[in-house]
Amino acid sequence: MTQVSTAPPATGTAAPGPSGRLRALLAMSGNPLDYVTGLRDRYGPVVRIPLGWRDMYMISDPEAVHEVLVTSHRNFGKDVMSAGRGKWAAPLEVILGNGLVTSDGTFHRKQRRLIQPMFHHERIAGYGRAFAELSDALQSGWRDGDRLDLQVEMTELTLAIVARTLFGVSLDSEVARTIRTAVPRHEGPLRWDALPFARHLAKLPLPGNKRFYAGRATVHAIIHQLMAERRRGDGQGADLLSLLLAARDADTGEPMEDAQVRDEAITLLMAGHETTASALTWAYHLLGSHPEARERMHAEIDEVLGDRLPTVEDLPRLVWTDAVLSEAMRLYPPIMGVARRPLEEFEVCGRRIPKDSFVAILPWVVHRDPRWWPQPERFAPQRWLETPPSADAADELAGHAVRPGRPRLAYLPFGGGPRQCIGNAFSRMEGVMALATLGRHWEFEPVPGFTVDLLARITIRPRNGVPMSARRR
Repeated sequence: MTQVSTAPPATGTAAPGPSGRLRALLAMSGNPLDYVTGLRDRYGPVVRIPLGWRDMYMISDPEAVHEVLVTSHRNFGKDVMSAGRGKWAAPLEVILGNGLVTSDGTFHRKQRRLIQPMFHHERIAGYGRAFAELSDALQSGWRDGDRLDLQVEMTELTLAIVARTLFGVSLDSEVARTIRTAVPRHEGPLRWDALPFARHLAKLPLPGNKRFYAGRATVHAIIHQLMAERRRGDGQGADLLSLLLAARDADTGEPMEDAQVRDEAITLLMAGHETTASALTWAYHLLGSHPEARERMHAEIDEVLGDRLPTVEDLPRLVWTDAVLSEAMRLYPPIMGVARRPLEEFEVCGRRIPKDSFVAILPWVVHRDPRWWPQPERFAPQRWLETPPSADAADELAGHAVRPGRPRLAYLPFGGGPRQCIGNAFSRMEGVMALATLGRHWEFEPVPGFTVDLLARITIRPRNGVPMSARRR
């Protein structure tokens, strides 16, 4: 068992790790995934990585991850970036404000309780028709032989879904068109938000910073406009923005302040389409190079759906399709990492972690631990089959991911514990229904000679997209 203690003073030894702050900073600023995986292989489950004037402690043992995110979660803060004069800030605060992803402590727990009912299973199921209809509308514009960038197409789809469910507008509305062009996805501060000196870089009058803040101001204005429109209505809207406005604190009966509604809406907007778009893009990339898995998914879709669109009731029968999504998120987790700040010195796996250090949990590294994932680099959806068919009997990986004994947080595409992504069920349902809807008529072949290059920043996405040829089935 992993030994974890958060009772100071810690008595463990210092965590091992590489030397050379500049070398580590350059590796983490470029494409860090191979770098951090190599560090885990060399130094073990706790690695000290020198970054700028601070050290980052990467933890990859699932039991230690469980301790940080679940058992002792109140001993860790979300605000890991020094903001000057003893203040701390959470990564992404510059775009998400004080929403669920970035808020902390008692305030975060209150907001979580307030918003959680909006993601109850029955309410999410009510969005299932929109998932299928919008996916079907997207594919209706494709032509046999089209060369499509699946990253662009999946981003359009998930943005359409969020525009419908969050704001109650269509993708061709002026609101959605403005959001599509104004959302500052990869500009300015978002390029280096996890770096030690991010707060200083964000203040420089660089062109990317200027575009970022201008785009953020536009999104803020749109959301405040939509809030005003909801208040002029009857207050009975079913979209998530209407529900945010209608929410009342259980103790005081008070509504959220406008700025807080705005921050929660932006959080749902950004987190609600970027991550699912990434998961779908990587799923199609993997299916493109594994035709047997693709054919098996299409056979399942044909058997379950026939000529109709999927419904929520079909999900239990779309077993292989769900497994494809699960395995894609294992190999390409939607988020780069989870960051925490220890409020006191603590010990994990016999290693001492200082107070106010930067603790990082990187799903990419955890999901490639061969102790829990045999053949970790292999795309094998059969890992996720609860009852593998007889055809998979000889495959040692069949059902492996769902067997007893694997630590729960050996798989954490949505984080874990009380701060687990509030929309994880929404995202999974959206992803499976999109794969099923698009798979009724289309399959995608890789473009010969094109190599997909990774870009790991806040999310893990293709640097130059994923061009594929659409083939009508």
